[in-house]
Parts: sequence; C-alpha cells; structure tokens
Amino acid sequence: MKGKLLICAAVVLVIIAGSSAMFAHHGTNISYDEKKSVTYEGTVAEFRWANPHAQIYFDVKGATGTVANWGGELNSPGVLSKAGWNKRTIKAGDMITITLHPSRVEGVTVGLVDRSHPILLNGKEILGTGGNNVD
Repeated sequence: MKGKLLICAAVVLVIIAGSSAMFAHHGTNISYDEKKSVTYEGTVAEFRWANPHAQIYFDVKGATGTVANWGGELNSPGVLSKAGWNKRTIKAGDMITITLHPSRVEGVTVGLVDRSHPILLNGKEILGTGGNNVD
C-alpha cells in the first residue's frame, strides 16, 4: 500500500512539473506598442518557420541609403498553415510590405506583425487582415 501511494505521488509530481510549461506563455502587449503601427517595404533576409512564433527578418533602406535590419513576429506555424502558408512561402530576396507594432524599447528594430493590415509579398497579398490573434 505504501509503495502504491509513493508511486501515485511521484506520478502526480511529474504531471505537475511537466504541465507548468503549458501555463508559461508570454504576452505580447508588454513587448510591443499596440497603439502604434509602422509600415515598411524591404527585402526579406530570412524567414524562420519555428515555434512558438514564425519570424520574418527583412532589410529596409532609409532615405539616406542606410539599411536597417527589422524582425517581425508572426503567428505560430500551426496558425499560419491554416492560412495556406508553409516554410517556403517566404524566401530570402523576396520584396515585402509589412506593418508592425514596434517594440516598446527605443531603437530596437523588431515588432509584432499588425494583422489589421495585409502582408504583401512581391506585390501580392499573402496574409489578409484578421486581427492580432498571435497565439
């Protein structure tokens, strides 16, 4: 009886320890300024199809010719797959027009993709509007 109780307690502890990661999801509102939106046109440098969120890295040429490297956080690959995307949807060298909610940290060139604006890839809409349902 004592052995069975000890095994049950160990199983419960393993379940609790393993499930804590489920509740550790981060919020995006603390990282990005949801009240601001900025639209950029640039050249894709890299597209990362990875959990928990896909990422687009792109280069934006300024008025003076300087290039700024930007990163945009998207939905998870699972959510994007439902919209018809895959890991080859975006490739390095593609031209992109994308709207971001920029980082709250001054001078940091990353943002959350603003889903209230479509994403254009080589002039074609690849992801329409649909709110910022980043999972």
